[in-house]
Amino acid sequence: MTAMWQVIFYTGFAVIAFYFFLLRPVLQEQKSRRKAVRQLQVGDEIVTTGGLIGEVKDVVVPVDGPTELILEIAPGVRVRALTDAVARRLSTLEPEETPASPTEAAPGEVSHTSA
Repeated sequence: MTAMWQVIFYTGFAVIAFYFFLLRPVLQEQKSRRKAVRQLQVGDEIVTTGGLIGEVKDVVVPVDGPTELILEIAPGVRVRALTDAVARRLSTLEPEETPASPTEAAPGEVSHTSA
């Protein structure tokens, strides 16, 4: 009889340990990711699961179907992406500051000017 209770105890302990060490962190990460995607706004810069980096230009919420984002990945190049494809949010677009000189590149940036 004691052996049966030991098996039940250790099985229950294993299930609880599995939940707290493996399942709970994954569920919390998914919850925070869904929250971050819901808070996306026009002007946010994101990275997709395919590796594209783009700026959110529009959020399309159809009556039925998944929410789509219109991303600008280069000047004048816009693509559609599903919110499920958002890997992470890089930044929120803030008002642009005027640079000191248009020919100077910021530290760490490469300037491509034609001569």
